[in-house]
Amino acid sequence: MKTRLDKVSSLLQREIAEHILTERYEGITGLITILKADVTADLEHAKVFFSVVGQDETEVLKILRQHIYEIQGVLYDKLTMRKVPRLAFVPDSSGEYAGHISKLIKEIHKDGDK
Repeated sequence: MKTRLDKVSSLLQREIAEHILTERYEGITGLITILKADVTADLEHAKVFFSVVGQDETEVLKILRQHIYEIQGVLYDKLTMRKVPRLAFVPDSSGEYAGHISKLIKEIHKDGDK
């Protein structure tokens, strides 16, 4: 069974992703994915992790920060919660890191075959 924090995190992730998809903010040309939202126990803050393919993540982070009050306002309007967490966007490059590790392992195996 999911806890309340899990439900809120999932709801935030879905709503933010839907909003970004429908708004199509100018400047975001890559494929952006909202990976997860980590909500604090008191529901005051939430870190929203995202990844981007085809564009520099620092550019996307800058654009998201420019529109954070708009996104926060949409959440206040849509969600029927007493407390809507304040958002902070965080780029997640774990996919790139995993790709790098995989590449290194393949190179090690290739060198071992010689």
